[in-house]
Amino acid sequence: MIRYLNKPDMCIVCFMKPEIGYGNKLIKHHVSYDPEIIAYVHYHCHQKIHDTDKPINFLIQYEDGESRKFYAAKKEVKA
Repeated sequence: MIRYLNKPDMCIVCFMKPEIGYGNKLIKHHVSYDPEIIAYVHYHCHQKIHDTDKPINFLIQYEDGESRKFYAAKKEVKA
């Protein structure tokens, strides 16, 4: 079961509403893949989460390679 940390009406990083310049939507960011935990964020806030110099670590609760395994498994289910 997917757990959402916030609703798609406010970014969990900057607490601002969706912006017109970004398609008027927030994007989904996987905080964790197993269990599946998702947070809604602006695209530029998503870049901040994954900043190589200063990542937002509490929003990254997975190890390298987990995303590839997650999406590969999803692809297998669809086939």
